[in-house]
Amino acid sequence: MRLIYKALFFTLSTGLLQANLSANARPYAYTTGGSLFSDTSECVREGKQIARAAGFNVNEVVFDDNPENGATIFGKHRSKDATFTFRCETAYEIYSYATSSLDNDTAFEVYRDVIQYDPSQI
Repeated sequence: MRLIYKALFFTLSTGLLQANLSANARPYAYTTGGSLFSDTSECVREGKQIARAAGFNVNEVVFDDNPENGATIFGKHRSKDATFTFRCETAYEIYSYATSSLDNDTAFEVYRDVIQYDPSQI
């Protein structure tokens, strides 16, 4: 039972659960992340920039109860049936993001578009 709690804590703390569930629970999702060396507001600016450069409209930004700990960005692709979620996990100094779609090819295509703008460190 402890293993389940540890796995759940890891998933929540890295933002992976949020990235996958927030992307409208689409069956095909691609996710990755990197090291975060900035504060939440700078991370949010970078996340929005990455999303827009890859063809997504940013629909919403949700800050944690304590904004210094992190925020999540949600977006929808302008021309394809795909969603984007970007998580700034400032408290743990990591960021993660996911693209998802009902179609695997579309999910991977928009993931490739996003990853080309990923600086791997923010």
